[in-house]
Amino acid sequence: MPVTVDERLLRGMARDAAVYALTRPAAIVMWIALAAALALSILNLSATGGNPGLSGLLPVASIGLMVYAVVMTIVGARRAVHSATPPGTVVWVRLGDTALHIGAGHRSSDIDYSTFQSVRAGADAVLLKLRGASAITAIPRSLVTDDDLATLRARIG
Repeated sequence: MPVTVDERLLRGMARDAAVYALTRPAAIVMWIALAAALALSILNLSATGGNPGLSGLLPVASIGLMVYAVVMTIVGARRAVHSATPPGTVVWVRLGDTALHIGAGHRSSDIDYSTFQSVRAGADAVLLKLRGASAITAIPRSLVTDDDLATLRARIG
């Protein structure tokens, strides 16, 4: 059954994509590095006593980088989802034997399951990570039943 994309669905799909981007393994490494930088800068600040100098800016810079990473990830996810499926676009999905068939507006694609590396389901989007790339394909969760999701995982996994 096709779904017409609206602003609420776009926000939800973008949120799911942003959460995915912020919690993938490479992002976890980034968060660990930023947390370590923050901890070290705070320790360095406390070791300097009452004369922090430029080292007093390091905790602020670490927190600023964390906020920047989150904001830019959210903005990027919103932009990507909005450009792929603008409001009013009718989207449909059909699971074939060897390929996933996706339609959005006047476009349609048949994508072999081997193209995808993994599947992650959020509240509003099913996210399909492309093999060998950091890109994902997001489709509305309402188009994929729990049985379809299990089939996707079996064919992609």
